[in-house]
Amino acid sequence: MVSTAAGAVGSCVGQIARIGGCRAVGITGAAEKIALCRDAFGYDDAIDYKGSGDRATDLRAACPDGIDVYFDNTGGAISDAVMGQINIGARIVVCGTAATANWEPPPVGPRIKRTILVKRARMQGFLIFDYADRFEDATNRLAKWIDDGRLVYRADMIEGIENAPAVLAGLYEGRNTGKALVRIRPDPTL
Repeated sequence: MVSTAAGAVGSCVGQIARIGGCRAVGITGAAEKIALCRDAFGYDDAIDYKGSGDRATDLRAACPDGIDVYFDNTGGAISDAVMGQINIGARIVVCGTAATANWEPPPVGPRIKRTILVKRARMQGFLIFDYADRFEDATNRLAKWIDDGRLVYRADMIEGIENAPAVLAGLYEGRNTGKALVRIRPDPTL
């Protein structure tokens, strides 16, 4: 069985899903990022959550057999729409909550406990530090996939710590097309 993995444009995540045999569907907020998902990163499909269509309808069209794995780095209304498409035994990996700008007071949204129950789904947080003992293996595997051309890596490099707030704001505004990095150079006067 080929699983369908859906998630925000986290380009490497969808590519890794494809390498693992999944059908990958990206969820992004711009036409140029949809093209990146399909053309540069090899996703099977991608949807624009900011587009004129209905998210649930767009997800059904992109994932006609439902969603087995959801890599969630946004939360919010996007994730609410995904929950209506998950399959029995789905796995939801939560690695971020970018759609929520403020947690005071906590946002109120759809209650997903019944969906998780009925679909017998698993939802778990993902923090990279929990896998520190596997960094070397992961680095070697990712490097090989990059060398083999199976994994396309993009980075948006900004110079200077003084630009870090703008980089973070850009992430929330969807300005990046790759991993956002800030290069910090030591002060030569020290």
